[in-house]
Amino acid sequence: MENHQIDNLEIQLQENIPLTEEEIKQIEIEQKKGMRIFVITLTISILFLGIFAALCVDKETLCALKYYDYIVFAGIGLFLFGFCYSIGFLADKYSRYNWNKDKLKGKKKLKTVIINRDKTEHAEYLTFAGPLKNQKTRIEVKEQEYKHYKIGSKVTVTYLEFSKKALEIVDDSCL
Repeated sequence: MENHQIDNLEIQLQENIPLTEEEIKQIEIEQKKGMRIFVITLTISILFLGIFAALCVDKETLCALKYYDYIVFAGIGLFLFGFCYSIGFLADKYSRYNWNKDKLKGKKKLKTVIINRDKTEHAEYLTFAGPLKNQKTRIEVKEQEYKHYKIGSKVTVTYLEFSKKALEIVDDSCL
């Protein structure tokens, strides 16, 4: 990793910029879509798990089961679904809580330098120099933005403070 000298006087931060109606609608649609995908995936996974378990059991064992055994198996499946759904519900609630804070506080615009890039299984992140000395801001970005911007690039990034997601990145190196 290269070492870049960063002039803190060039870094500017604008806070509490109101979100537009289009941005609000787009983010709310993405949140609803994420929870819908989670519920569908969870339902299909538990159904396949039940079918797989039924196929793994001997035919004689299945014939010896009484009706209340099937009720117990269905209850266990519902319990497993409820447990996984509650974990997903809590994660969604936390995400919505951060989103509501972002709606109230607005977005931030930071004119800065990229100081680090990292990629996880879940997303791509860029780390930006903050307005104070040794302050860093790590923000989730889209894949094409991650590939486009290198360490040391001067950019203006518009992002949500609590959700830590970039709304827009503009290259300032040619200005």
